[in-house]
Parts: sequence; structure tokens; C-alpha cells
Amino acid sequence: MDRITLRLGKFPFLNCVPIYHALETGKVKCETRFKIVSGSPTETNALLNKGELELGIISSVAYADMAGKCLILPELSISSYGKVKSVILFSRIPITALDGQPVMLTPHSATSILLLKLIFSKYLGIQPKYLIGEIGQPNGEAVAGLVIGDRALRLQAEKIYPYQLDLGEVWYNLTGLPFVFGLFAVRKSVWEEYKQVVKHIWQALLTSKRWGLNHLKRLARCYSQLSLVEYWQHLNYDLTPLHLKSVKLFFHYLKEAKEIETIPLFSIIET
Repeated sequence: MDRITLRLGKFPFLNCVPIYHALETGKVKCETRFKIVSGSPTETNALLNKGELELGIISSVAYADMAGKCLILPELSISSYGKVKSVILFSRIPITALDGQPVMLTPHSATSILLLKLIFSKYLGIQPKYLIGEIGQPNGEAVAGLVIGDRALRLQAEKIYPYQLDLGEVWYNLTGLPFVFGLFAVRKSVWEEYKQVVKHIWQALLTSKRWGLNHLKRLARCYSQLSLVEYWQHLNYDLTPLHLKSVKLFFHYLKEAKEIETIPLFSIIET
């Protein structure tokens, strides 16, 4: 077996715990060497695109730009059928009153930003004044802000903002489809040269995912937050034809809005 060590990308958010925990802690073994590299969606997208990661999770919209360089790993995603609970627009005023108002957009997730813009323009007929940054900064002018990941979970618990829009829930209510926030991908050149190594890591991720979903209470105790069980149960970690249908529809809307140039074909590794 080639002793190459592949770099596996991971988001530093609690939503990744059910997939990665057992693999990271040695409860699930992998037949080949790998190194986990953690970064925000924006960071891991860039690293995989530049070849500084070999495989791992990326924002789903990043695949539209990287389809020529990457293949999708099957049976893995970070998605939600309805509420996602960690991709939220928080607002001090009613959502319908945000037309022309300053809204902060997290710099960490292009997929979430584009989904919010799509919801505003296509379904609510709203055009806010978009700013990049995090809501809640001292003397900040924004009345609302898109927040993702663990900070979104904390802000919900703090109940500072009276108006909230869960983007996963909106998408599901409008389309009846799960929304896919993250896909798992491998660079084509890596797959062509190290197929067996990639398969070992992919299979280890699947085994780790199964372990995690079967031990959610145990995982929550590791973080001293039993409420995480409910959060993880709102998420879905599969990748079925229905998930791919949803991604294709999302890309179709983005092409209509001129946010992407083409709708890529979905190329999935042969297992």
C-alpha cells in the first residue's frame, strides 16, 4: 500500500461531529493514513480548489466551480429536511421589513449567503443592503445578520433577536426537498492516482457516520450538551438522488440569478 498521507477537510462546527468523531477518536479505524485539516466552509473550499486538500467536505455551491477538478463521494452530506438550526437569519425587525435595510452576511459560507439572497429575491421580493461581517459588532449598523454554525446555535439559545429565519426550513417549505449545505468531494487527480486510498478513507467516514448516528447521546455528553441530540436529529447526513435533485434545483435558480455560469454534471466516484 502506498504510504501517502491524504489531507481530509473538515468544518470546525458541531454539525460535523456525527460524521468525524469516531474516526478522529480512534473508535473507527482507517486502513490508510490521513490528516484532518479543519477550516470554515470558505477556507476548505479554497484549499481543495488549490490542491492543498485532497478530499473532504465543501460547501455545496463550491462544486459548481470545482466540478472539473473534483468528484463527489457518495452517501455523505450535511443536509436538512426542514429546520437546520445552524444557518439562521437573525433580525431585530420583521423579516418582511428588511427591504433596503443593512443585513450582515457571514464571510464563512458562500452556500448560505446565496441561499439567503435567493429566498429574499425570488420568494420574498426583498432587496436588503448587504454587508460582509458578523452581526452584533459594537456600533454595527446592521439590523439583521446571517449566522452559521455553532454561533447560530448560541444566538438562538440567547434569544436576543426576536425574528429568525431558518434557511433550511424555508427551502424545504418551498420545494419539499432537503437542502444540501455540504458535499464531500475528492480531487480528480487524487482519485485517479490513489483510488484504493480514497476508498479506505471514504469507507472509514461512512463507518464513523454510522457509529455517530447510533451514539448521539454519547456524543452530546462529550460536549456536556444533551440538547445537541435534538440538533443532530434535525440534520441529515446522506446523499440520495433526492439530495442531488435539490442541489440541481438550487444551481438552476442560481444560474437564473446569474450567480453561477453553468449547472455542472454530478460526477461521483465509482465504488
